[in-house]
Amino acid sequence: MSVQQQTATLLIITSETSEAERLITVLREDGLAVQSVTLPHVEHLDTVIVQRACDLILCCGHDRSIDLDSVLAAYRRLEADLPLIVIEDEENHVGNLIKARRGGARDVIRRHENEHLKLAVSRELTDLHRRREASGLSQRLRLCEQRDRELIHVTSAGVSFVQDGLHLDANPAYLKLFGYPDLDALQAIPFLDLFVPEQQKQIRDLLRGGDHARLAEPLEFDVTCQHADDSQFTARLLVAPSEIDSEPCLRVIVHADHVPVAEFRVDQAAEPAVSEIRHAAGLARLLANIESHVNQTRIVERPFVIFYLRVKCSTQLLNDLGFIQGLKKFDDFAGILATVVAEDAFLARVSDDGFCLIVDGLNEFDAKAFAARIIADAHFPIHATAKDTGGSDCEIGYFLVRDRAAAAEDIVNAAHRLCISHNQAAISAVSLAARNKQDGEESDVSIAHKIDYALSHDQLKLVYQPIISLMGDNQENYSVLMRLFDEDEHLLEARDFIGPAIRSGLIEEVDKWAIRAAIQVISEQRRAGHNINLFVNLSEDTFRNPNIVLWICDCLREFDVRGNWLTFQFQEELVTSNLASIGKLIETLKKIKCRIAVNRFGVLERPELLLQGLSLDFVLLEAGFAQGLADDQAKQQRLVALAALTHEFNVKSIVTGVEDARSLTVLWTAGVDYVQGNFLQRPSATIELQT
Repeated sequence: MSVQQQTATLLIITSETSEAERLITVLREDGLAVQSVTLPHVEHLDTVIVQRACDLILCCGHDRSIDLDSVLAAYRRLEADLPLIVIEDEENHVGNLIKARRGGARDVIRRHENEHLKLAVSRELTDLHRRREASGLSQRLRLCEQRDRELIHVTSAGVSFVQDGLHLDANPAYLKLFGYPDLDALQAIPFLDLFVPEQQKQIRDLLRGGDHARLAEPLEFDVTCQHADDSQFTARLLVAPSEIDSEPCLRVIVHADHVPVAEFRVDQAAEPAVSEIRHAAGLARLLANIESHVNQTRIVERPFVIFYLRVKCSTQLLNDLGFIQGLKKFDDFAGILATVVAEDAFLARVSDDGFCLIVDGLNEFDAKAFAARIIADAHFPIHATAKDTGGSDCEIGYFLVRDRAAAAEDIVNAAHRLCISHNQAAISAVSLAARNKQDGEESDVSIAHKIDYALSHDQLKLVYQPIISLMGDNQENYSVLMRLFDEDEHLLEARDFIGPAIRSGLIEEVDKWAIRAAIQVISEQRRAGHNINLFVNLSEDTFRNPNIVLWICDCLREFDVRGNWLTFQFQEELVTSNLASIGKLIETLKKIKCRIAVNRFGVLERPELLLQGLSLDFVLLEAGFAQGLADDQAKQQRLVALAALTHEFNVKSIVTGVEDARSLTVLWTAGVDYVQGNFLQRPSATIELQT
């Protein structure tokens, strides 16, 4: 049986937790990567499906607490494409089989027929994936058709669509070429009348064959055309089968051999606009292609590599050749590049001198070889880099995407950054903590087992370190940290297990546990009269999941906690490489009143860019600022500048890692709002400010 490559989420309708666990165990034993959501009744079924991004429903019809008729009625009301499998006892199987199938169930399985269950679940998940893939392809096709129409509308070539000898549509250049004021006037004229009588037989034969899509390939030939004022001009005619509004027709492109000078000038002036729309269409196709590789929860279903390639010395080339001639050379290079990559890659032109390629299924070694082949074979029509001893005409950067993907815009940005920094080394789209440590550490398997055990047996614990105001704020702010106890009650700090959690794919479950536990603590402390606010970290895998906010909302409602009592913080380096993903997430978190912080702040050369681009409430400065601060004038000046910068954007500053009393005086003088560190108080399992 084929193993599912991504983790599917099953919604199990049953009041028996043990039965849900049994079903998941049976499926996992067969290699199916599944996780579950248990629902004891069918109320709010549609809401749960959306919030938890479910892929398949298992209904335990044998459960006496479950009314099968109610389940089938609720299922029929669903708008989502979601298969339903009913599990019944032996004695009720035949009686409920017809009812369940009529109600939309894809299969009815006898309880404890484990092999049948495995086959049915695997089949339905495979079919669901194919339906979603087909839907994505249809959406991409519609987008491409829309962009194609936009480009046709502005191109300087005359383009029309012809069916049964009549015009269905034509662009402005086509109308202008033949001298007709609008489409209505053109549609009143048979297509044959646009050509001199000597060539009408050839055109008539073409129409008879092309209307029935018998053209094996596009035809191209010279013609003499008839203008509306009866003047004639020669042109090159390109005819190919096409569709318009799902109707078969012919696409006709007319290139006039002799264009009046005035018209030529108009066309040349229009070139930048045409180029801009073409590039926008290329970028839209590129983003759509990236999205086709990921599912609704940003899991990469088809790992791929994105390459960003640009022509070297493009500015100098445009200056040397002239703008118009230079653009034509870039167009020629686009054709050369398309020939080099052939059918191995999806190719999109995103700027005058910039191209993106997407290739599925490459590893880091293959990606490096593919990049080398492009550099070796893709030569500019004239040598682009005469002064460059490297001999290549282009620069290239590439980026591996697997596991959980960032926003499509962030993926393109990553490849672009690698290109302009002349760094061809591939970087995998996994979490930062995983990139910064050695992959495949031997201890990972052991620690992953400890993490799994801790999640299952509530062996994770929160500890709290106060964030103390230097300005008299009455808020009780605490940074939330984590500890883990293994089966032998040995204590592991976060630095011991966060990296393995990321590499083993468990970090999102760890984050969710921490968020829910923190919200529960806030609820308890607020009822006790404490004005508490907790700072909780979100890892890269977690904030890339678009459903995480819905999960947070569920937790807030469960414990009756307001969003502004909770601050989510992101690492600065993660923010810069995931701006699109985090920007959308912050907008959504702000709608539920949560506050936002960036930690390890101040490493970037221009930190004001983050403050300008994101709606932040706090920044936590990198801990190194507090080390040796009292004796380091350069650090003090940098700290004063950062504190002033954050105040300018109405953002509160927090200095972490404070380890001595002398630093506090400097921090207060610099205008820092809050401080945190072991000198003030070490992390504690209780929320109580120690004196």
